[in-house]
Amino acid sequence: MAAKGAGRSRAVNGNQSVEDVPIPDFPEIPVIKLTPTEDDRRVVLFYIGDVGYTVAIRPQMEVGLQYLHLSQTQGEPAAIEYLLGKLLGEDGYRALREFDGLDQKQFEQIVTIASQLALGSVEAPK
Repeated sequence: MAAKGAGRSRAVNGNQSVEDVPIPDFPEIPVIKLTPTEDDRRVVLFYIGDVGYTVAIRPQMEVGLQYLHLSQTQGEPAAIEYLLGKLLGEDGYRALREFDGLDQKQFEQIVTIASQLALGSVEAPK
């Protein structure tokens, strides 16, 4: 629905019309067209042995928004679980969860890079 400047509008309620109601002045509001991105390129985030596990170079923005939402509503652990599951995929996230040698520093690095990618604050690791 396009925004218009000052004017008058005729409202109709059921079968009855209502007198013209003034619409206050306001500037035109730009309409933003949202389209999904097609960039599905991936890059290795970590290795377990010789197997590389990848993340999207440019994840969909809804991943970052959902990550922020879950951080606020369900806490950081739930948000991190969602984020890693979305970015790594089912197999990659399962491999990370089941890897016995993961230490705290490595985990923090993976989460930091994943969150930065999802929020668009860094480029993908090279």
